Amino acid sequence: MKIECGCHCIKCKSTDLESNRIGEIEKDGYYDMHHTCKKCNTHFDHLDGEVFLTCEKCSYSSS
Repeated sequence: MKIECGCHCIKCKSTDLESNRIGEIEKDGYYDMHHTCKKCNTHFDHLDGEVFLTCEKCSYSSS
C-alpha cells in the first residue's frame, strides 16, 4: 500500500516507500506503520526509526 506521509528512507533518503499498517487505527485516526524502501530495501518503523532485518508483522525478510 502506498501512503503519502512525507517519510524518507532512513538509509538512502528515497521517498519511494512501500508502507504497511501494523496496528489498529486509534480513535484520533493515528496508526503505526512500517516502511520498506523500494530503492535500497531497508525496512523500518515509521516513528522510532528502528531498522528490521526480518519483520513478522509485515512478512518482511532482507534476504
